[in-house]
Amino acid sequence: MKTLITTILMLLPVLHCPAQHTQGFSAAYYDTDCLYDTIPSRFYDDSDYTPQGHLRWDSGRYRRKVECTARVIDSLCTDVVALYGVENEQVVRDIAAACSSDYAYVHATADADNGLDFALLYFGDRFVPERTVRWNNALCIHGTAAGVPLAIIITHRCTSLGVLAARLRRMYGEDINIMIMGTPNKLNFPEYGLRDATAPAERAGRGNSCTAGRWRMRDRIATNMSGIAVCDVYAARWMLTRTGEPAPTYDRTRYRGGCGRYLPLFIYFDETFAH
Repeated sequence: MKTLITTILMLLPVLHCPAQHTQGFSAAYYDTDCLYDTIPSRFYDDSDYTPQGHLRWDSGRYRRKVECTARVIDSLCTDVVALYGVENEQVVRDIAAACSSDYAYVHATADADNGLDFALLYFGDRFVPERTVRWNNALCIHGTAAGVPLAIIITHRCTSLGVLAARLRRMYGEDINIMIMGTPNKLNFPEYGLRDATAPAERAGRGNSCTAGRWRMRDRIATNMSGIAVCDVYAARWMLTRTGEPAPTYDRTRYRGGCGRYLPLFIYFDETFAH
């Protein structure tokens, strides 16, 4: 019964698209859960994700994963979507092409041992990127969101986000708007003037990852901006298994064809979102 109740709570549709939030701003974060292409790399070991590899990762499975990822992004319908887990720019380009929404993108190589990168998809009339800074296990895109200066930081277990936040404040002033999205590495948000926008959903029992029927908030959205209308986990029935857990692409080595093990997070701001 507890699992059923939690699943019902998880099924929260994004009811509005950015076009209906012209005075505010919306963003999402999505870990694509190992979206590799099928071509072997010379710089890291991605041999499992090849047609001859352990997982038999062929063009059909790749296309299905890209289309599933694009469907998630289109369902989110936010001004920007931060991505982690894409292998290279071609993968990002394929995702953007598969989306029905007209997204532009920023991609950056993370130089990680697993070959997985960061990317930001955005509507050009809602966010204008101006400068990109690669960081240790993070990517920072500084730009203008709905006319307001904003630094978006995408992270996957970065251990020096505090240093990056301090650097941004030196570069752009103490009042710089910052939004961190991804998997932080035990960052004390209040110490850096940020608050965990996903905390209320977590306290309500929701999470974006599930192991053995137990939900946890693996990823986070943190910001120093005001005007948060809602921040939560996004799930649709087609993204879940029959038992209500995120449908994986692989269950160990068995191909399942789902979107992935992690659900996306989303945040909506009203027109007062600049602090």
